[in-house]
Amino acid sequence: MKRTGAWVVGSTCGVALLFSATATAATRTVYAGTPSKLTQKIASKLIPNLKSFGGKYNPDINSFFNQRLTIHTGDTVSFRIQGFHTVDLPGSAKSALPLILPNGTTTGINDAAGSPFWFNGLPSLGVNPALLARQGPATYDGTTRIDTGVPVGPAKPLNVKFNKPGAYRYLCDVHPGMVGTVIVKPKGKKIPSAKQSQKALVRQITGDVKVVKKLAKSRPASNTVSLGESADDGVELFTMFPQTLKVKPNTTVTFTMSKDTREVHTATFGPTSVLKTLSDGFAGANFPSQGLYPSDPASIVVSPTSHGDGFGNTGALDEDPATPQIPTSNKIDFTTAGTYHFQCLIHPFMQGTIVVQ
Repeated sequence: MKRTGAWVVGSTCGVALLFSATATAATRTVYAGTPSKLTQKIASKLIPNLKSFGGKYNPDINSFFNQRLTIHTGDTVSFRIQGFHTVDLPGSAKSALPLILPNGTTTGINDAAGSPFWFNGLPSLGVNPALLARQGPATYDGTTRIDTGVPVGPAKPLNVKFNKPGAYRYLCDVHPGMVGTVIVKPKGKKIPSAKQSQKALVRQITGDVKVVKKLAKSRPASNTVSLGESADDGVELFTMFPQTLKVKPNTTVTFTMSKDTREVHTATFGPTSVLKTLSDGFAGANFPSQGLYPSDPASIVVSPTSHGDGFGNTGALDEDPATPQIPTSNKIDFTTAGTYHFQCLIHPFMQGTIVVQ
């Protein structure tokens, strides 16, 4: 989940990871999201006119850097949050915490025409309360969960001391599939040098940036809009493909997620003021039901008068197998000639237009 359209989110200084086979306890660094200065340097060499490319396609990488880190027992890992991510060392639970849960209330909303929405009476949803604050001790041996929680304002580093040899997975609660590993070896055992680790980091970023270039050429099927494009390892383009689609009246358009995405998107039509209010609602702890649920239970029709003000919504879409109740695509019928603008409520800079002519 990304709440800005920038090429990289946040900034840090330096990306030096210090490794030694004989040093005393040390602190290593892992980034949740792209380390900005190094990524910018690599991308500027691989992508001509990077500034305009980044502005058009909004690329980002939902991944940990490095994804695999080797340290000694007693060393500390400083996890640096770059954007809207968490770091979850799940302990004996093994799995990440769910991001969204029912908040104990039910929906009750009328549309602009005064008619109740179909989802009234269903649960309202919000951020898992367990993710609204940090939890867990300062040391980790694989038993007790440590979690940064979702970032509220500038995120402080999470510093964790690993006091037992082993291989420890950590995850992001926001982006399914975003996983890293810390390998902890006994003191005196050989671990990667600083130069080797730096090369691995550069290789990871370079490979991801090359994938960004390929994704920009994506073309969806006829009468289809892809809400972003993605590839494995967390590479995402936060834009609509295509941004403008022309169709004839009575055409059904499919709005779909790309198969490797780790994100959640919507395709939502309606007055600008309504869309802004709904989008702002996703910045809080409780999410607007009118944004999460589809505007209609079966056939969604968008016209100048739908729901009294031209409102229509696919509802939340994702590719996460852990949320089978959320579909990967939805269809909208366009019956009337006109120009219809839409956006993702979660990422409001993602916008598109359907022209019915």
